[in-house]
Order: sequence, then C-alpha cells, then structure tokens
Amino acid sequence: MSRTGRSPVRFARVATLVAAFAATLAIAVATPAGAAAPGRAVKVVASLPNLGAIAAAVGGDRIDLTVIASGVQDAHFVDPKPSYMVRMRAADLLVVNGLDLEIGWIPPLTQGARNPRVLLGGPGYVDASAGVGVVEIPASLSRAEGDVHPYGNPHYLADPLNAETVAATIAAALARVDPGGAAAYGENRRAFVARLHEALFGRDLVGLVGGAKLAREAAAGTLDAFLDGTSVGGAPLRTRLGGWMGALLPARGRPIITYHRDWSYFAARFNLAVVDHVEPKPGIPPSARHLEELVARLERGDVRVIVTRPYVEHRSTDMLAEKTGAAIVSLPLEVGGDPLAGDYFRLFDLITSRLAAALAGAGPGG
Repeated sequence: MSRTGRSPVRFARVATLVAAFAATLAIAVATPAGAAAPGRAVKVVASLPNLGAIAAAVGGDRIDLTVIASGVQDAHFVDPKPSYMVRMRAADLLVVNGLDLEIGWIPPLTQGARNPRVLLGGPGYVDASAGVGVVEIPASLSRAEGDVHPYGNPHYLADPLNAETVAATIAAALARVDPGGAAAYGENRRAFVARLHEALFGRDLVGLVGGAKLAREAAAGTLDAFLDGTSVGGAPLRTRLGGWMGALLPARGRPIITYHRDWSYFAARFNLAVVDHVEPKPGIPPSARHLEELVARLERGDVRVIVTRPYVEHRSTDMLAEKTGAAIVSLPLEVGGDPLAGDYFRLFDLITSRLAAALAGAGPGG
C-alpha cells in the first residue's frame, strides 16, 4: 500500500478506465449524429432483395447487410419477426422501397427496434423511391378501388433504369454515415451504373454513344427517336441496340395481361402494352365474371401472353390458359425469386429472356 492508502494496481486500473472512457467520449464527440463508428462496417438493413442487391453493389465490403424479405415473398405482406427487430436495433441505415409498399410491416419493426436512427425522418432512414418518376398516382382514394397505393405504383425497380437513381440515393446515404468511405461508395456506384447501362443497352451501343447519353434519352422518352434518327456507318443506331432492350426489341408494342399492377414500369421501359389484369382491382381476387371477360378478351387473338408471379394463386391463370391457349409466363420481381435470379443483373437476364421467348412462341398476334 502507498502512504495515501491507495493500491498502485487499483489506481492504475482506474486510470486506464478513465483514459478509455475519455477516448470513447472523444470518438463520440468527433462522430456526427447518425454516423457509424470509425473502423467498423456500416450496418445496413434493406427491406427487399432488390434494394439489398443494389446496396451490396454500392457498399461492397464496407457494409454489413441484412435483407428482411425473401425473393419469393409478396412484398406487401411480410411477417415482422422479432429477429428483424434485433438487426434493426443496431442498424446505421434502413433502406426501404417506400410509397407505402411495406406499410404493413416496416413501421412495427422500426417501432419495436427502438432505434431512432432508422425511424421515419431519422438520419438512417433511406426511402429509395426519392428521385424516381412515380406512375399511377391515384386522383382519389377509395377502398372500393382495392388496395390502391396512395403515393403511386411502388414497383419502380421493375424498370432497371430506376436502379441508377436508387444506387445514387444509397451511395449518398452511406457516405453520410461513413464519410471515410465516400470515395469508395462513389466508385462502386459508377461501376454499378456502367454495368447497368451495358446490360440494358448492350456493350456495342454504349461504346459508340455512351451509357449516360442513352440513359438520358431513355429517361426523357426520346430514345426511339434518337436511335432511329442517328446513323453510324449508314445504318441507324437501332441496329446496334443490344442488352435487355435488344432482347425485347422484336416484341415492341405487343400487348400482355399481367396478374397484378406490378409490371407497369417494366412495360413502359420496354415498349409493351399492358391491356388488362387478372386482378380486377389491386389486391382483389378475380371473380368468375371478370375471368369470363378475360376469356373473351383473349379469344380475340391479339393478346396471347399472361405474366404472373411465383407466389400468387395459379388457379385463375391455369383456367385462362386451358380455355384460350394463352401462354403463362411466371416472372420473379425480386432477386432470389427464382434460383437463376441471384443478383439484380441475373434477375433481368431471366425476365427478358423468358418473356422474349414467351412472346415469340405466342406468335405475332400477341
């Protein structure tokens, strides 16, 4: 014992604890509110697989990613399990689809997690629909119209060009909570977008014109005019169109029927015409009368393909196919919705190839 009555060992321990607390306090003071602690991976929770795939591409090895829903679940209906709350409690970022798609299950999870960072309006709450041109915004709301989304159609990632906007939103959010990784996130975003442009338009055309130029024309709705009005080597640029858009070029303008209103963005991007839905109204199962109307519509012969999803009931579409000979093509909307759809790019490889084959097999009538 020292003359003061204090043990030198105990005093050293106290001094060590004080120093550690001071260091922790210094880090806390230096770290902006909502920012991840330096030296650890940013904890990201994504509500849906497509958002998770884009976050993984942008975040790379700097993030620790959890995806809540699986690709074979209906994004409208996911059970808010306590295990998700545990992951959300520690999250730096929560990336959601928005437009009320997850209204039935994200709010219970964020409230149960008690993490102010990821509450609506919090610094870590990321609505991926920001900046997306939303379609089908209802003029009025009525339960008689079915499960209408008040802010518009939420299935915007069915248009792969919207993934460019989502990637930018996620990169900005990651840089906000991890400023030291801003350059890496920017580089990863640019690599993702470059790959997206080549997948959408084809490497040959991107090499001639540039992906950014093609994306701007597509977003403005002037891509067709640009491709038909610009020639290289005496041939219009349309002859050089490849990728996903090139795969569906022979089906341009063809009519289809979809089960739900989840292919509107895709149809607009790839110049397909959705002429009816198996659901008479969103979320409302088809009645016998509506199915009879669809049979009559299909028997006219101009529509020969019905697009459905893996997780909806198939009795209705099977009956329509049996009575009319229409082709039924089941397409996943999310990464993991099919064993071949392992990432966002393979998802659209599968969608475009499967739909192109169905439309070609259905013949020129539809």
